[in-house]
Order: sequence, then C-alpha cells, then structure tokens
Amino acid sequence: MHIRFNPFGTLLIAACLTFFAAEAAGQVKGTEAHPRGLENPFYAFNNSMRGKQPSDPAAQAGLLAELGYDGIEGYSLDELPRLAEEIHKRELKIATIYFKVDIDASDKPYDERIVEYLKTFLKDRGVILTVHLHSGRFKPSDPEGDAFAVPILRELADLAHAHGAKVAVYNHVNFWAESIDDGIRLSKKVNRRNFGAAFNLCHWLFLEGEKDLGKRLDAITPYLLSVTLCGADGGPEAKGAGWDKLIQPLDQGSFDNLALLREVVRRGYTGPIGLQCYNISLPAREHLTRSIRAWSTFKQRFMPR
Repeated sequence: MHIRFNPFGTLLIAACLTFFAAEAAGQVKGTEAHPRGLENPFYAFNNSMRGKQPSDPAAQAGLLAELGYDGIEGYSLDELPRLAEEIHKRELKIATIYFKVDIDASDKPYDERIVEYLKTFLKDRGVILTVHLHSGRFKPSDPEGDAFAVPILRELADLAHAHGAKVAVYNHVNFWAESIDDGIRLSKKVNRRNFGAAFNLCHWLFLEGEKDLGKRLDAITPYLLSVTLCGADGGPEAKGAGWDKLIQPLDQGSFDNLALLREVVRRGYTGPIGLQCYNISLPAREHLTRSIRAWSTFKQRFMPR
C-alpha cells in the first residue's frame, strides 16, 4: 500500500487542532479576534443574593439587569428553571452553574436533572458547569483520585458538548480539586475540547498568596474556561487569610484586579468573569452596585498591554 502525502490535509488538521485548543481556553468567539478593551461578560455569583433580599428570582434578575450585569451563576437545581426563565426574559445569561460532583459515588455522582436542563432551557446557551469535586476517600489534590474522577468528568463533558455547554474544574480550598494545578492536570487527562479549568482568585490567594501570578496564568491559560474575582487583600500575607480579607466588594482590598484582568485578557481569554460574593454581609443592592461601578471603572481604564 502506498500512502500519498497531502500537504493541504496536514495544514487543515493543524488548523483544526489550533481551533479546538483555542475553544477550550475560552479564546474562540465566532471567527473574530478579541476586541481591544475589556469586553468579557461580567456576572454575579448566586451567593450575591442567596439568603438576602431580593429572594424572588424575578426580583433578582431585575436587579442585575438594572445595575448592568450580564448574568448570574446558577446554584440550586431546584430553583434553576425559574431563575433561568427570569434571566433569559431580560436577555441576560446563566453564565455558569456551580455543580457538585462526588468522585466516590459509583452510582449517580452528580444530580442527573442537569441532563434534562441542558436539553431544554439551557440548550445552546453556552453555559459552563463549574464543577466542585468532592471525595471522602482522597485528600485534597491527591492524584490517586483521578482514576475515579476522569471517567465521570468525560461523561459530563460529552453530555455538555452535545448541548452547547462546557465544563470547568472549580478549584476550591479543602475540596478534592483544591488548586489550579488540579484543574490543569484533570484537563489534560479528560482531554475534551469543552473541558477545562477555572481560576478563582480568592482560593488561589488562600492557597498560594499573591506570588508568581504571571507564571500561574501562563500554566492555566491553555485550559482556562472560567475566571472569578472579587475585592481582596493581596500580598504574601493573603496565604491562609480569612474570607473577610479575601472576599470583599470589588472596590475594596489591596489586590490589583485591573492588573489581573489585563494579564488574563492579554493571554487571549474572552470568557465570562464572575463576581465572588461569599459571606459579604452588606445588602445585595449596595455591594452589587459598588462592584459594578468598580467594573465600569476598570473598563474605562483598561488597555491591554
């Protein structure tokens, strides 16, 4: 058998591989390059209003639309259908869904209602399942758990891909996937073009302190599907600090979020930016107003370097 070399076929394959790598990193938006300026969608975490007023999904969606947010993070699958209805009615987005996966469970490692939701009101809306991974058998960041996690995550990624969605490992202190390195490692092993990792500012600061940010972003960028930030006190002393120091309204804290955004966008990230609001005691309208004003200031001052 003789195999004829086709240079055009080789170029086509290379182009496709480049496209898929860019898509996995949140870097493909149609066929256009990222525009100059800060154009990433900006959405609020569900904990911005959870346990506070307004508690009704219609009022929550209305407040976000009034203030100028682009959407919200889904959380409870009980409430998600109604919340999504109100969010979509105002032409906002369910940007991400904070979604639990138990890697120890041999049967039903995640809430299977997500299957129907992705087939119906979330279909082809570009939602990202930000999965927080749990285990009682394996300590945080223990790679021995990969053999159990990877098949579950491949199944979930394939399901999401069939309905225009993505999956990102949400690094969370004291959970099994605790660090951004866990998200990177799992992204390589899962090996799906719609599967990647999240960069969560407060959890990174808690684990590592404000150290080697550029190198850490370089490492995660090929897999980056989700970025979250908040006001925070940075520096080396951020390592192990309390959440009151690491999660504040966006107009507070010593950490330079504008510099972070410049670095993230400079590396080609076009995906959503989420606002972490855990344990902020202020009324929702007050802290959300302050944070969207800070975001607007970032947009005005933003020029990629």
